[in-house]
Amino acid sequence: MIKQLRKRHLQVWTLLLLLIPVGIIVAWISIPKQLTDTLRQPIASAALPVNLKSVDKKNYTVSLRANNERSALQLEWINKSTLTSPSALIYELNDPPAINVADNSLIGRIDVKGKFYFNLKNDSIIPRRFVLYDIIHHQSIDTINF
Repeated sequence: MIKQLRKRHLQVWTLLLLLIPVGIIVAWISIPKQLTDTLRQPIASAALPVNLKSVDKKNYTVSLRANNERSALQLEWINKSTLTSPSALIYELNDPPAINVADNSLIGRIDVKGKFYFNLKNDSIIPRRFVLYDIIHHQSIDTINF
């Protein structure tokens, strides 16, 4: 190796000696903090005052609620215990219901113990039918009819 190459080699290795630790530190600092014990869906407002219909099951209670003028509808889901399926979605069945559950109207996701409120379209269609669907196992967990 000639003198000029040795000098350039020393410069490159010195530069790498400084840039690699700086790059590692910057990459480590730029990792976003993980959220813990928070729901990824927005926190719903309080329950609407008028309870139209309610269905009580062993692990949960589902209610169809409205405001005093009945211009807004809401689905209230109260989990009495944590669901056994971590990937449960609520679909409202269209009229006529689609063959594939995913082609119906998605209402929201439920998982932990607690209360969940979902706003519904007020097209004044009663009876309404909802399906609790496990997207990982591709199976219907339960059907709720109002």
